[in-house]
Amino acid sequence: MKTFKKVIIPVTASALLLGACGNSATDSKEDTIISSKAGDVKVEDVMDKMGDEQVANTSFSILLNKLLADKYKDKIDTKDIDKEVEKEQKQYGGKDQFESMLKQQKMSLSDYKEQKKLQSYQKALLNDKVNISDKEIKESTKKGSHILIKVKENKDDKEGLSDKDAKAKAEKIQKQVSENPDKFGEIAKKESMDKSSAKKDGSLGYVIKGQMEKDFEKALFKLKEGDVSKVVKTDYGYHIIKADKENDFDKEKGKLKSQLIQQKVQKSPKLLTDAYKELLDEYKVDYKDRDIKKAIEDSILDPDKIKQQQQQQQQQQAMQQGGAGMTSGQ
Repeated sequence: MKTFKKVIIPVTASALLLGACGNSATDSKEDTIISSKAGDVKVEDVMDKMGDEQVANTSFSILLNKLLADKYKDKIDTKDIDKEVEKEQKQYGGKDQFESMLKQQKMSLSDYKEQKKLQSYQKALLNDKVNISDKEIKESTKKGSHILIKVKENKDDKEGLSDKDAKAKAEKIQKQVSENPDKFGEIAKKESMDKSSAKKDGSLGYVIKGQMEKDFEKALFKLKEGDVSKVVKTDYGYHIIKADKENDFDKEKGKLKSQLIQQKVQKSPKLLTDAYKELLDEYKVDYKDRDIKKAIEDSILDPDKIKQQQQQQQQQQAMQQGGAGMTSGQ
């Protein structure tokens, strides 16, 4: 089933680990990790086996967690994270099923919670480093609802209508809601073929610019609060769109800011690399191995490399969803 909001892929610590390199880095490959009568295991042996880039990622994942926890542990409420995880467990059918799913990913519930904490620390850092004003948030977001009449994707599509029938039905509904805007939610619940939003009276919540298909977004952002659009055609069918009252903007502002920051970071990974460099400068991070230092400089520290990783993630996601999801028009 198609969904309408384009997913913003979160920035993860394992893929985006950066640092400031010290001038006194020394070779440490000869250091012995384990000794025995049969021979010693040295740092060099482990690095040769695992590869410099993997060692660099793992090392910095641990380091980054320590730095962010030290800086932001007093600003993150772990009880909120526990509540979030409990909510996710219910969505997956209970704690046992959720833990089973995590086990398939070679992760424990404790590991998962630690990862959630790290993500919260990362958001806190980016909130500090990336400036977004309330005015920019207001101009970049719009709260809306819609009613969708789907057009058949192919002959086997039993859910949608022919283009002609879908348009006719949408025009009839648009006339109804224009005459009775207060009944938009009631009509959406009954008529909309977007089942997910129909359950919520057609509500899509706050939409961020660049998150929806171009024609849909253009129509929504032109509307004043309470106004209903004419019929809007997209690749998904015909929509009737309503601009909802934003009386909860102050409550949602923090969440919207985080989403806008994620969007900015995806467009310009340098924002993230600069934020991490400042953090690691602050904590006087120094590398003790030249090969690890080089691996970090050649991959982890390179914004272009991060961009490639994001594109790969997006391609994988698109393949998993079978091409589903509304992408922004370009």
